[in-house]
Amino acid sequence: MKGRAIFFSVFLLCGAAQAQSDDKTVLIGPWKIEASFTKEQKFDRCMMSRMVDNGVTASFARDNSGTALIMTSERWKLDSGKTYPVEFLAGKTSWKTDVTATADTVRVALTDERFNKALRNANRLDVKGAGATISVPLDKSAAALARLESCYENNRNASETNPFEAPKP
Repeated sequence: MKGRAIFFSVFLLCGAAQAQSDDKTVLIGPWKIEASFTKEQKFDRCMMSRMVDNGVTASFARDNSGTALIMTSERWKLDSGKTYPVEFLAGKTSWKTDVTATADTVRVALTDERFNKALRNANRLDVKGAGATISVPLDKSAAALARLESCYENNRNASETNPFEAPKP
């Protein structure tokens, strides 16, 4: 019995040390949320990402310009700089817009408030391109999106070095 208590105590201490060692990364369900900094250690953005089927990574980025959806696959052969028409479905809400491409990534600013609200409440995001539909399970995404926003709010003024100037919006 005493051996179990010692093992359990060591287990808890190791777990606490591990959780504190990487304080820039948080896991909520399948979503990994982390702050990103430039080489000069200046805050850049917060990202949440997860792998979905067929080797696709779905990410949401929050920076000064708002929130964007980024999807990447090493198997994609896209035309860099080209835009592609896409329909997004979150629950019963749809939104049609163009995504901007690089060789293996598409990116779109999430500018439609009605769609963004539906996205927080949906179980799945379907991304319909001309050739295929990619489904992104949104399990635990409401909590992860809230954590993404708090990551951004907590870090956006953290790199301010002049206490006599007002924080930048």
